[in-house]
Amino acid sequence: MKTIVTCIFLLTCSLSAQNLTLNVIVPGQDTVKLWGNKHRIAANTLPTAKAFINNKEVKVYASGAFVYFYTAPTDTSTLHITVLGVNGDSLSKDIVFIKQQGQKTSPEDPITIESVMIQPAEDLWLRAGDILEVRMKGSPNKNPVFDLEGVVSGIPMREVDSKNNSGLSGIYVGRYIIKENDECVNASVRFRIKKGWFSSVEAVSKGKVSIIRDSLPRVAEIVGNRPFMNYGLGTDRLGGAKIGYITTGIKVLITGKQGDQYKVKLCDGLNAWIPEEYIKLLPFDTTLPNSLTGSISVAGNDSEDVVRIAVGQKLPFAGEQLIAPTALVVDIFGATSNTNWITHQKSAQGIKQVKYTQVGTDHFQLTIFLNYNQHWGHDISYEGGTMKIRVRRPPVVADTSKPLQNILIAVDAGHGIGSQGALGATGAVEKDITLATAKELQAQLLAKGAKVVMTRETDSNVTMIDRAMISINSGAKILVSIHNNSTGESSDAEQVKGTSTYYRYPGFKPLADIMYNKMLSLGLNEWGVTGGFNFSLSGPTQMPNVLCEVAFISNPDDEMKLLDPEFRKQTAVKIIEGLEQFVLTSKK
Repeated sequence: MKTIVTCIFLLTCSLSAQNLTLNVIVPGQDTVKLWGNKHRIAANTLPTAKAFINNKEVKVYASGAFVYFYTAPTDTSTLHITVLGVNGDSLSKDIVFIKQQGQKTSPEDPITIESVMIQPAEDLWLRAGDILEVRMKGSPNKNPVFDLEGVVSGIPMREVDSKNNSGLSGIYVGRYIIKENDECVNASVRFRIKKGWFSSVEAVSKGKVSIIRDSLPRVAEIVGNRPFMNYGLGTDRLGGAKIGYITTGIKVLITGKQGDQYKVKLCDGLNAWIPEEYIKLLPFDTTLPNSLTGSISVAGNDSEDVVRIAVGQKLPFAGEQLIAPTALVVDIFGATSNTNWITHQKSAQGIKQVKYTQVGTDHFQLTIFLNYNQHWGHDISYEGGTMKIRVRRPPVVADTSKPLQNILIAVDAGHGIGSQGALGATGAVEKDITLATAKELQAQLLAKGAKVVMTRETDSNVTMIDRAMISINSGAKILVSIHNNSTGESSDAEQVKGTSTYYRYPGFKPLADIMYNKMLSLGLNEWGVTGGFNFSLSGPTQMPNVLCEVAFISNPDDEMKLLDPEFRKQTAVKIIEGLEQFVLTSKK
């Protein structure tokens, strides 16, 4: 009976496989708002079928995938997709594209002020000496002014040259330098263009301005899970550019705020921005965060070297990796040197020399020169008023024929439930392919005698912070994060293919370079090695790490490779070869 049921099941699958299908993966809706005039199409059908887009035949790959790069001819257009089966049956689907109109110059008459570009759009905290810059869009060739309610009125605005605004006229900018006696709380910025002798067209900013005269600067404490400092307020899909991660309990000096980020003074001439979720404002009379440095000690234990410096209190810091010579630079902000000796113990095997420099007012810099040609990670924390800098040593390789023996490797399978990642034209999902590749890598690493910690082993939703902390807390020597790349919606999927690797810190570039060459040996196209990558799993300083975008799931050729278990097996082989080469070439 069991055999009969199985045969019926196989027969059903075989008959079903002959039914013509048409599945459109990208775009995911029947009506698309189009910015620009191009959009990629990704769909699938039976491998034996033919596909036509607007009556033009397109290639159907062995996987059944087909792609197309559409150029919309008019403001509203229809893309017609048809697939034709070997038996003459057909299926069709229409997708409507509507071009979105960009900004246009406002009419001179009637006089208008548009709300679309009014700044400030977010609340601001300012103090004496800060510059309030405002912006608006309205009728061109006018003489608008702005008021800061309760502080100043009638500040002239300047019209920006249309050449610097994509041909748009009527973009105005105004500035006001905050004076010593200025003060306000949640004040609006009001914009005015005179309409006649007794009337004006007016608009009010969404963002409110507070000029805090007596309570800034103010001390705050760093709180939360894996806090960080940004260089500025710029952002992209990965967030703003980070100065680095810091630890809780640190005291910082708040000098302003914009939206949900606090402005922090690190030292003269250098500010940082910290999201408000990591800031706890302290009472107004809290002592300012600055102190004198004390003695420095350098010692080692069985697995790492440790530099300790007496600071007195938890101050903000930033670390930087140097190469040629290999060194770690630690900037301590709010610190002034009172260091008169550095004690170096013989147990500090990996540290050649430690020196310090007073770079500027409240800016103390420690440079740790290493005995190795490669960075193996570092961690900066506090024990009371003492900063503790842990410098990792290379792993001990007892047998060069088994270089990964007993070495702990962290393996991250990108995405998961709640974050499916990119989609292929067959409907393949990045999160599934990365997990399959990661599990293959795990099995091969274990067979090589390595130890493995996985950030996820099922189709689960593990946050980026948790993934980083799993890797850090495990004590892993190296972290490999596996992803699949995808082109954007306005790019040609057939033309964009290949492999790439990513790193953030210059000391970890050698790992990314080695891994890139190994990926290329799989027959993949070049897509490059990218540094300074602001990705959560490129952020840990505690171990060398690399992100591998194995191939483009959006490209039908690359997608077929990613779907092939044998290719994933070979991918794991090459990653392991890269890890072995890295371990062997970065010994002392």
